[in-house]
Amino acid sequence: MFTTSLVVLILISGTTGRTLENEQAIEVLKGEQGTPVEIPCDLIVEPHIVIVWKQGRRILFAGSLRVRQDTRLSIEGVNLVVESVQPGDAGDYSCQAELDTGELVVSKKSLVVLQPAKAKIIPGGEVITVKTGTSVLLTCSGSGVPAPEISWVREGKVLASGQGEADLPLKSTTWQNGGLYQCHASNGVGEVNIQNFTVHVLHAPVVEVLPAEIEMDPSCSIQIQCLVYSSPRSSVKWFHQGRLLQAGVDVTMWNLEYLHAIQLHDCKDRSGDYTCVAENSLGANEAVTTIAEHMLRIEEEVVLRVDRQISLISGESRLTSHSSILLVPSLILLLNFIRM
Repeated sequence: MFTTSLVVLILISGTTGRTLENEQAIEVLKGEQGTPVEIPCDLIVEPHIVIVWKQGRRILFAGSLRVRQDTRLSIEGVNLVVESVQPGDAGDYSCQAELDTGELVVSKKSLVVLQPAKAKIIPGGEVITVKTGTSVLLTCSGSGVPAPEISWVREGKVLASGQGEADLPLKSTTWQNGGLYQCHASNGVGEVNIQNFTVHVLHAPVVEVLPAEIEMDPSCSIQIQCLVYSSPRSSVKWFHQGRLLQAGVDVTMWNLEYLHAIQLHDCKDRSGDYTCVAENSLGANEAVTTIAEHMLRIEEEVVLRVDRQISLISGESRLTSHSSILLVPSLILLLNFIRM
């Protein structure tokens, strides 16, 4: 499969024994790498005239006689066929014939082999590790015919682009600069070529504590979550009012990647400051959340008021079946109002 970008002007001799060629226009054919290309010969000659095919100055065929021993090349009628065209097949081709008059007529073509885009990232290795504050220059160069469009992409956002090459400077890196970067190379031939590159930024921990979550059903419990971003990985400790907390019967601790959580299985004496402390070889950081006493009192009051209502219902022997049915929805509305 090929395309033509310029109409040919057939080269015709003007004097016996001489060749007069018009060099102003040569038909350009384009074929995609790996596909077959047929190069036409525009000469109209008598059947007994031998047509010679050349690539540059090298003879490929003399009539049906194969001169170049490349089995990908063949003659169909007067045309030259190249199976599975490769980059080395690009260049000028000509078919020529000597007429009975001794005149030499020539038809020329130029073949461009379209090659899929390919990206290459510098530095190599697909990953780089740097400390916070270091500046890094990532360069992606592309190859292919035609020259590809290059773009740096992160999380679906284009950061930089260029024709044939694109630089991505990361100046004074912070922990947010760490992650996966992609270089996309595209020239319309085949699929977009994507190369991945990962930047690891070594940094002291960044800590964030989320507000405490207090639950009263079926009994009062508290969960506090701490987000820790660090490289290398940090050790994490929890403190309540400056006192180190340890996992036990009434305290559960767990973590998943950058999330660290503490679960308190009762609400007695749980008010105060909770501190999440993270530390690695590059430093330490902490964050605090506070549980006020009134937050726990509200939960205790809800439990007491619910208990009183349940006791009232179960201890009232004079309630009729009809009045009980009316009271239960009222209790549900009361519980919902108290929780608001």
